[in-house]
Amino acid sequence: MPYLFTTLLYPSDKATEVPKRYLEAITKYPHDDSLGTQIVPAAVTTTLQGIKAISITEIKEGKLEDAIRRTAKMMAMFYSIQGFEYTMERYATLEEAMKTIDM
Repeated sequence: MPYLFTTLLYPSDKATEVPKRYLEAITKYPHDDSLGTQIVPAAVTTTLQGIKAISITEIKEGKLEDAIRRTAKMMAMFYSIQGFEYTMERYATLEEAMKTIDM
């Protein structure tokens, strides 16, 4: 079961706008247990580029595409916020990675 890492970065001057939108987004797209388990629902820090937030979800077997689609729809709610950027990255579990080298 892969991990889906979602990373958000936005300017510090949007520190009140983004959390408000986040509350709207999680209301519209609440966590769906059928897609995976939240390992880190949200963690936030500051950087010299602004505010960075991450979430990590362990995706259930066969649900990666659905989880990516749901996350993309949720992130689309932030597009109107100037300076908002995000990435989604799929990480293999150690077991999955070991299988790729026949271990």
